[in-house]
Amino acid sequence: MLFIPYKFDLNLAKIPYLTILVCLLCIGIYTQQYLNEGEFEKRSVYYCNANLSTIDRMAMEKTFGDASPSTCLDLMFELEMSGNPETIIKDYADKSKKFAGFSESDSKLYIENLLLDKYSGYKRSVPALKTKALWYIPDSWNPVTMVTSTFSHGSWDHLIGNLLFFYAFAAAVELVVGSLAFFGVIAAMAFGTNVAYSLAMLSVENPLPTVGLSGVVMGMIAMLTYFLPTAKIRCFYWFLIKIGTIAVSAWLLALIYIGIDLYTLLSQEEMGGINLVAHVSGAFLGFALGFAFFRNQKRQIVID
Repeated sequence: MLFIPYKFDLNLAKIPYLTILVCLLCIGIYTQQYLNEGEFEKRSVYYCNANLSTIDRMAMEKTFGDASPSTCLDLMFELEMSGNPETIIKDYADKSKKFAGFSESDSKLYIENLLLDKYSGYKRSVPALKTKALWYIPDSWNPVTMVTSTFSHGSWDHLIGNLLFFYAFAAAVELVVGSLAFFGVIAAMAFGTNVAYSLAMLSVENPLPTVGLSGVVMGMIAMLTYFLPTAKIRCFYWFLIKIGTIAVSAWLLALIYIGIDLYTLLSQEEMGGINLVAHVSGAFLGFALGFAFFRNQKRQIVID
């Protein structure tokens, strides 16, 4: 059975303005990412279809065994997404076949310069990817991108899933702790989950960058469970061919989602493109922040 939380199952006493603002911020940022990605792809396709000279095609044939625009496109994407395009180009050139009339070393250098020139032209013709400027690279320890990566996403599915979970749990958390403290909680989770990811990736060569609100979402799940473990969260459910809605206790949802992430993190060598470190560290931070700073609020909830 699959549960997708979407709403705290009580009428909230106030409007959770910051929770709504975070959702709108994430939607606005990803809309800009999406529009930029469309323009990036269109310009990339045009460049590789319109700007391959005969000598460019020969160099690509010697290097990749194929001189089609799709090969050019794959190469440009790879170089653009990497942090060291010059090294990648040199590696490809070193493995290339020799041009007739050139020595081995001269041929490799010639192909390397041709590919560098082609990539330089590509950079001038294609807009920079906004997502690349927003994501967090774990070995950078950059506090600015720790923040920007938290509110950016990789796809509409990624965004919508995160915001459904976020609103279901964070709205109640905001009203329990207050708007000012809620802002501080989000900041602590944004920095804390990215620091945890950096620490986990210290021994990994070329670790993947990260984007998304998932670490904060897991923190909100844990914090609400600390405050109100038996509170009900409205969920869409899907069981075989049956779809509907149901109210599920916060502690059960926390057990399911945090438990699955923790088990996967500890049992698998590869994370499969999901930042499980951020998920698990976010859950830990959410519970720890609640216990350390908001025990009075928890007592007040019980008294009321």
